[in-house]
Amino acid sequence: MACVAVNSLVRTIELEFLQPQPRPIVLQKQLIPSNEKLIQNLHQKLGNLIELFDENRMDNIQAIKELETKLRDVAFRVEDEIEFQIVHLYDEEEDLGIADLFGETGYSFKLGCILEEAIRDIDVIHKELSKVKMEYKPRVTAALQARKTTTLAEASTMMAGGGGGGGDSSHHQHASHAQPLHGSSIMVGKNNDFHIVKAMLIQHSSRQLEIVSIQGMGGIGKTILAKLVYKDSSVVSHFDIRAWAVASQYHNKLQMLTNLLESTGRVASGTQEDRLAQQLYQNLMQQRYLVVIDDIWSVEAWDSIKACFPDNGNGCRVLLTTRSAKVATIIGSNNDFSHQIQLLGEGDSWNLFHEMTGKFQGFEFDMIGRQIVEKCKGLPLAIVVAAGLFSKLYTLDEWKNVAEALNSSATTTTIDEECSRILSSSYNHLSHNLKACFLYLSIFPEDAEIDVKEIIKLWVAEGLVKTSKDMSFDAVARRHIQELKDRNLIVLSKPSSCGRKVKTFRMHDLLHSFCVREAKKENLLHVVYESGSKFPQKHFRWVSIQSRRLYKETLYSSLINCRSIFCFSRPHTSSNSKISPLLRVLYNTQCEIAYLVHLRCILSWVAASTIPFRSWNLQTLSVCRIDEMSFLEFPQLQHLRSLGIPMDFPICFHQNLKSIGMLRVDHCTKEFFTSIPYVKKVKIESEGGWNDCINNIAYLHQLQSLFLLSNRHRILIPNNNCIVNLKNLMKLRLLYVSFEGNAINIFSKLPKLEVLLLIQCEWIGGGWELLENESFDKLIYLKIIASNLKRWEASDCHFPNLERLVLHWCEELEMIPAEFAEIQNLKLIELHRCLQSAVDSAKEIQREQHEHGNDNMVVIEEDTIEPLSSSDDELEP
Repeated sequence: MACVAVNSLVRTIELEFLQPQPRPIVLQKQLIPSNEKLIQNLHQKLGNLIELFDENRMDNIQAIKELETKLRDVAFRVEDEIEFQIVHLYDEEEDLGIADLFGETGYSFKLGCILEEAIRDIDVIHKELSKVKMEYKPRVTAALQARKTTTLAEASTMMAGGGGGGGDSSHHQHASHAQPLHGSSIMVGKNNDFHIVKAMLIQHSSRQLEIVSIQGMGGIGKTILAKLVYKDSSVVSHFDIRAWAVASQYHNKLQMLTNLLESTGRVASGTQEDRLAQQLYQNLMQQRYLVVIDDIWSVEAWDSIKACFPDNGNGCRVLLTTRSAKVATIIGSNNDFSHQIQLLGEGDSWNLFHEMTGKFQGFEFDMIGRQIVEKCKGLPLAIVVAAGLFSKLYTLDEWKNVAEALNSSATTTTIDEECSRILSSSYNHLSHNLKACFLYLSIFPEDAEIDVKEIIKLWVAEGLVKTSKDMSFDAVARRHIQELKDRNLIVLSKPSSCGRKVKTFRMHDLLHSFCVREAKKENLLHVVYESGSKFPQKHFRWVSIQSRRLYKETLYSSLINCRSIFCFSRPHTSSNSKISPLLRVLYNTQCEIAYLVHLRCILSWVAASTIPFRSWNLQTLSVCRIDEMSFLEFPQLQHLRSLGIPMDFPICFHQNLKSIGMLRVDHCTKEFFTSIPYVKKVKIESEGGWNDCINNIAYLHQLQSLFLLSNRHRILIPNNNCIVNLKNLMKLRLLYVSFEGNAINIFSKLPKLEVLLLIQCEWIGGGWELLENESFDKLIYLKIIASNLKRWEASDCHFPNLERLVLHWCEELEMIPAEFAEIQNLKLIELHRCLQSAVDSAKEIQREQHEHGNDNMVVIEEDTIEPLSSSDDELEP
């Protein structure tokens, strides 16, 4: 309960008073010297207290919960007081040059009073918590002793109907921990559903457009079933084109149309609904298509887009998933095209839980597991969340404690109530740091695809991530994401290019609803679903604007203590009224911010000329334009990005910058690159040539990701360049460049290169040949888009560790090298708009891979094309 408040306060103390370069005005007003011991004391006490609460997070004691609430309120109050005082320092400095009536000692004395009161309050809470723990300890000991007397006969009775092996029954026995599985695991017991829905889509004799519905309660597996059918190879080959969109409870027609177009590989032109609807209709005409509308709640949502789907008389299908039987009946074609998913039976429920938690060493684990599975009542979501929780408990005592807590509440009968309790238990057993990060996901709309790099920046800006001596903020944040994934609280949406990390993830809508409820209960979140909504009187930290129309602001004056404003419908411009002076995160929002001093993260379509120089702790700046300004004003700045327009500023940065783009070639001097030695990601645009830029890049010794692009005509990459000296480079992207001969082969000398993306690149001569000593030894992912490549001569020795090969719009490539059948790690070849001969060569590689025992290697193909005749001269290189 206190997780967000304490983490945020601790980070504020660190940034304002404990960092090597505090704000100049804080130093000028002498706030730190006389309060140094108080600052360090409060910082340490907060850390110790939250660790003490962490030790007791599994104890469901009302007194501890009440103390957490007290700690939350104290932390919020103290942070507000500290940050408001800093705002007042700047306000008085601007007050027409009037001298400070209190003097520097007055500011220091006021801060000291805030800190002393905070320490007194923290000490009281610590004392009360220790007292509660002492009172509770005998009860814990007695409960554990009672469990030890459980007889073998009683255990066998509770196992009724179950299997289970023998083994040691020690209370310190460990369960073997297995990584939770996704997708196929959730489909345990659903093979029959899969074949029924698949038959409706591709085997039914109806040639007219049919609306197929999958109906069932939340968490029963509708979306997983739809995804597996959507990606099935026989379904993919049956339809000419496929599209996917999510409707959700508060449907957004513009967003659905955009998602449908983009999922077909088309670019949504503009933001006008009628134009996008017409574009979608034309793209689907004369095609045999499959469209999936996931999570549709109302007939109105369907009515808003149904005119986009022409009946081509060739067996087109629209697949809907819905919780509502009424919606399925009204929208669906008829009973022949409607399927209702049932809850899992006892055996399938146990198999799913057992598969996701690993094998238990001893029948007592088995016994407890079966009790938990019974409480899940056959609901797959409840089972996988429970499995995620128990997979993180390693001793029999821990299993028994959690099972007892789940059984101790009043008897419930409905599936929804049982599911809610299981979600609550999983949430309550998170560490405080992880709990804070989980609650922050409530700001995103239901069914949103959450970008990992983005959420990490947001978590860090909010102070929710606590670093350690040997791990950076980013590394800790990624560990938190993996932990949430292991616990099945989030679901992988897209892997990274190399396939080793999570790129985007989603939350199941039941988990999202739970997260929103918890965030609101803690006075953290307010969601605006409709334009004109009124803000409640109570204070809250995060505002999530999800209204479908442009948000007309008359409400910002209420946001006294707000720290973050998010707008997800479209870029939002507020009125000129001032908003919270404590604001630290702006997301897709433009407003009057010149007076803000606490900004830490801006992900918004706003010109950087309005960024206040007093935002001393600015960490992330991602905007549409960056005007001339001194970035030495921002010693915490780590990520700087201009959205599509190269920056125009004097190159002068602090050394802790980690990523920067988009740079112009003339920025890329030796002096500049040596001034930012720790940068890991760079994006550079050229309009005419690379000059010395290519060679100067070699001074970025820590660089891991490089993106080079030209915006007018293809620019030649030199045969000899210093990029090959980047010994830490793992990802290289080239857009609209050309290679002379086999100049691209020089990048095989990069010792850590794992990802290579070549987008609209030109091979002069049309051929790519690799010599014996030119091997990309570490390359895992190779993607080529819109290339003139015709002939490719290579073997498995040139790409020994390649796992994923993606070819899009390579409309001249005749075939993939046959020797790729010998690449042992190859998992995927994906082709889109490629020649049939190239597709055939991929399928032959797949056949040989399967013969060699690599059954996991798959080929995905869409929209193959016929070879162009010699008379076709409208060629895109």
